[in-house]
Amino acid sequence: MMQTGGTLLATAAADTNVQLVLGLLLFVVAGFVLAFVGLSISRLTSSRQPHPEKDAAYECGEPAVGESWVQFDLRFYTVALVFIVFDVEVALLWPWAAAFQKMGAAGAGSWAFWAFLVFFLLIAIPFLYEWKSGYLEWVRSSSAQKRESLLGGAKAERHFGAAE
Repeated sequence: MMQTGGTLLATAAADTNVQLVLGLLLFVVAGFVLAFVGLSISRLTSSRQPHPEKDAAYECGEPAVGESWVQFDLRFYTVALVFIVFDVEVALLWPWAAAFQKMGAAGAGSWAFWAFLVFFLLIAIPFLYEWKSGYLEWVRSSSAQKRESLLGGAKAERHFGAAE
């Protein structure tokens, strides 16, 4: 029986996909085996000498003072979220800049620029909102904090004005 060129090509593509899946499966299985073997050897060869000091919380070489359940100021979380947003933005802008240079030479630079502009605005608009709302100010005046606690953030600005 004779195969046509299209059928032969489809068979070759199917074989390539099967080989790809088998290669990925082999890679995952080898990774789990190596991790399991390493952890098993470590568990079998390590000495176990329990001590109460080993169970104590360790933070940068300083002894723990007080309770570990301390309420942190929400500004720490705000700063962390802003950092993550800009970290992701920088991580994505570097490859975009490299690709944009090649796309500009190939004639697709305007499409890449508009795609970048949409991405940048999706990052910039929430940042500008946080900045305008005052969430990025580390030290806020005590009267502004009282207003917010009494009336809630947006209501306080509406009744008393945003700035003092």
